[in-house]
Amino acid sequence: MNDVTPVPLARCLQRQPLAAAVVAGLLALGALVVAPERVAASIDVAGPQLRADPARRIFAQFPAPRTTSHQTHAVATTWPVTNCADDGAGSLRSVIESAAGGDVIDLTALTCATITLETGAIVIPFDNLTLSGPGRDVLAIDGNHLDRVFIHPHGGALTVHAMTIQGGRDRATGFHVAGGGCIASAGYVTLDNTTVRNCYAGGEGAYGGALYAYSLTMANSTLSGNVGYGVHEDAGTAAFGGAAFVYSMQLTESTVTGNRAEHLFHAGRTSYDIGGGIIAVLGGSIVSSTIDSNTSYGRGGGIAAFSPVTISNSTLSGNVAQTDIGGALFLRWPAMLQANNSTFTANHAQAGGGGIWIATSTSNLQSSLAFGNSTGAGNFADLQAPSALMISGANNLVGIASPTVTLPADTLTANPLLGPLANNGGPTRTHTLGAGSPAVDVGNNLVNLAFDQRGPAYPRVYGAAADIGAFEQQALPPPIVQTPVPALSAWAMALLAGLLGWFAWRRQARTPWPYSAGQR
Repeated sequence: MNDVTPVPLARCLQRQPLAAAVVAGLLALGALVVAPERVAASIDVAGPQLRADPARRIFAQFPAPRTTSHQTHAVATTWPVTNCADDGAGSLRSVIESAAGGDVIDLTALTCATITLETGAIVIPFDNLTLSGPGRDVLAIDGNHLDRVFIHPHGGALTVHAMTIQGGRDRATGFHVAGGGCIASAGYVTLDNTTVRNCYAGGEGAYGGALYAYSLTMANSTLSGNVGYGVHEDAGTAAFGGAAFVYSMQLTESTVTGNRAEHLFHAGRTSYDIGGGIIAVLGGSIVSSTIDSNTSYGRGGGIAAFSPVTISNSTLSGNVAQTDIGGALFLRWPAMLQANNSTFTANHAQAGGGGIWIATSTSNLQSSLAFGNSTGAGNFADLQAPSALMISGANNLVGIASPTVTLPADTLTANPLLGPLANNGGPTRTHTLGAGSPAVDVGNNLVNLAFDQRGPAYPRVYGAAADIGAFEQQALPPPIVQTPVPALSAWAMALLAGLLGWFAWRRQARTPWPYSAGQR
């Protein structure tokens, strides 16, 4: 697959937008089809374009050929990492060099807190590999702000389990692109109980401050504090994905927080910054997750996508599109939204759609809440569309929508009395529903969710019906009652003391003294 080109705004009118059609076998072949866009150019004239020049891609081939000089083991071998050195026998780098496709790299026995890379990124020279650590709060692999942490130029699966990846850096100069400040993969990346943080990618085009991949799957994982930075001495720039640039995303019980897509300012030069958290070209799903406090200087403060996105049991809060549209969510044609039992609040977009901005004709909302978002004067805070948008579904609460949006007849508009984003149980943060909230017991659970966003112990339906949004208001767990030990009466205490004294005397009388008189 070709990479995506950062195109300065002045040249955007002279090129075709990103493809709307996808050929059969897309996941295996990695190929997009360029097709004319049916909406007017005034809706979205800026955006990425397929890159044709192999010299200006993250990887010259995408994905790389599935051939390697390394043997692939018929049965996966587990290779232990025995020390925390950057290189040499037993080090992570050396062990990976000795492994083969499909193997497992075991870091669980390490006692150090950090492996610091001092001689550059670790290249994974085959399709499939699993890295297994002792816990993300126990071990970090640190790029030392010198280079990426991992480069995976093949088309297979890279799985990272139970560790932190941090401090990676990819800085391209001149008319070159950067991407995946910590992890750059041409294949399928899975993060399981893993944190990727404080990574940086900067260049004329920056693709994923932390991560660049064809596909990203996250389970109970976090992307935080990463930066995609468009930078050039004298040219327009683009930053795609403060945390991640991917073609497909699947997030479950995960958090994307505090990431930024921005650029170096040059008077008279343009920029295109999009997806403060994640940009997913082919869309994907977000389940039981929180996307918060991410910033794009342009559009899509939280998530940006160009194909359908499904969001269930999730919260998008506090994301910002500083100068443009789509504070929490920016969906460019032909992307549609399916939102189930989710909350969009406290997001901001200066040019409209502080909560959600959608540029297609249909979407579906079920028992979802968009309220308390903000925007610049003359725009619409919670849900905005540049042309006619028909929302189907039921049992929603939407504060302020643009007149181009037709909402279901039963949509509520009253203040849902949300609490601040906080740890209210479960692996991700949520907004509570205050006492007397109009969102309580008036939602639905048409997608048969067992729990609310917080997971087990928090049923999705508590009371007469499900609540609207990601949080289900329910009774607090019963307090633990401390049962006092009964006090003994005075005579009982005296009897007990006497018995203890008698037993002590009997034991001393029966025990011979172990020393002679001279040894005392």
